[in-house]
Amino acid sequence: MLVCENTVDQRHLISLSVAAAATLLLALLPPMVQGAGLLALAILCWATGWIGPAYAAVMIPAIALVLGMVEPSLVLDKAVSPVISVFVFGFVFAYLFHRCGLGRWVQVKVLRLAGGRPQLALAGFATLAFLSSMLVTNVASVALFFPLALSLAPYQYGTQASPLQKYIGVLIVLSATMGGISSIIGSTTSLIVAGLTEISLLDWLKLMLPLTITLWLVGATVAARVFSPQFEPVSASLPGDVILSVRQRWILRVFAIVLLLWLYCYRSEAEWGRTLAIALPMLAILPLAWLSGERVRDLLGGVQWPAVGVFVSALVLSAVLKNLGVACGLGATLQPITEVVPIPLLVLGMLVTIMAFTEFVTNSGTVAIWGPMVLYLMVPLELEMAEVAIILAMGGSTAYILPSSTPGNAVLYSAGVVQRQEMLPLGYRMKLAALGVILIGLLGWAPIWSALH
Repeated sequence: MLVCENTVDQRHLISLSVAAAATLLLALLPPMVQGAGLLALAILCWATGWIGPAYAAVMIPAIALVLGMVEPSLVLDKAVSPVISVFVFGFVFAYLFHRCGLGRWVQVKVLRLAGGRPQLALAGFATLAFLSSMLVTNVASVALFFPLALSLAPYQYGTQASPLQKYIGVLIVLSATMGGISSIIGSTTSLIVAGLTEISLLDWLKLMLPLTITLWLVGATVAARVFSPQFEPVSASLPGDVILSVRQRWILRVFAIVLLLWLYCYRSEAEWGRTLAIALPMLAILPLAWLSGERVRDLLGGVQWPAVGVFVSALVLSAVLKNLGVACGLGATLQPITEVVPIPLLVLGMLVTIMAFTEFVTNSGTVAIWGPMVLYLMVPLELEMAEVAIILAMGGSTAYILPSSTPGNAVLYSAGVVQRQEMLPLGYRMKLAALGVILIGLLGWAPIWSALH
């Protein structure tokens, strides 16, 4: 315990020291160089484990405020928004889903509907992981549906996993990741990119859903060929049906009502609509706490606040780069290169670089770092907003190999189901498949989407 406390204290000390030193150093630099320095600090915060998660979330906005790079009203506008509000609400519901026994109900329903056919049951769990990830974040979906799906092939920690168990784990992570990209509120990655590109919730769904479903199906096929899972009929009798309690039914009703009202208010262009879209999800936590018997503090404790902070930090950083002219400087630097190297090759090189980068940095960290740069290179690279969104959201979510690259992978590795050497042959094939789908999106679907909007 003492070692853990010392490690935490050291990280706090390092984080505070870095923040203080960076503030003093940036204060001595010209404005445009300050913006570039803040970008470098963001890379340090989001790409390494040296800075504590909480500090990494607040450091960029805090320094920008202290140095006068942004107004407090801008930071407040980014932090208090309808999307952030429903994002937090999704974490709360995911917490209740486990605590109130809704997971068991879903598991029994899927197994009974599949009628003892494991392939169909696994497809059901994967579909639910995809759909739920559009509402409660991909990390929560993996944590919810991975153990439920693994009931098809029970695994004991520390033993050698079977090909079927490996396939189940990979498929659930893939399903949750693709579902998360499909919706603005499904992952921090989507939140950041949608915020940078200012694409609305419904337009984002129309743009991403065809591509994510395609990559989901292709990825499932690739994983099946790599692991060659052997399905066997369920020998044990099917579990008895589970009836939802009155309390569970009301929790589901509150969740559905809040989402519908939030969507109606979010689509409204009036100021009252934005206000209600912010307030409704947060106020709904109170009846959920009463229905579940949980304390509000515990419900809010289930929220991944550092992930929320990274999103806000990325949007603040984007505003800083724009206000200080760093974006124009990047575009001017790249302009001579575009006269020598064909633009399609530059775009392809940038996409491949992002896809490689995301293996070493989390998906959200990747788009937080690359997002402002790609966004403000739109003009010299002749990119449309839809193409920027596809490059960042999909390219930045192709972390299929390392455990550090995404929380979904971390859950899979920590469970002991797969090892790093087993993920290598799958990861490279998945990246090639993802590259093909992304290129189809850039060359085919993005122009159609842009023409319709």
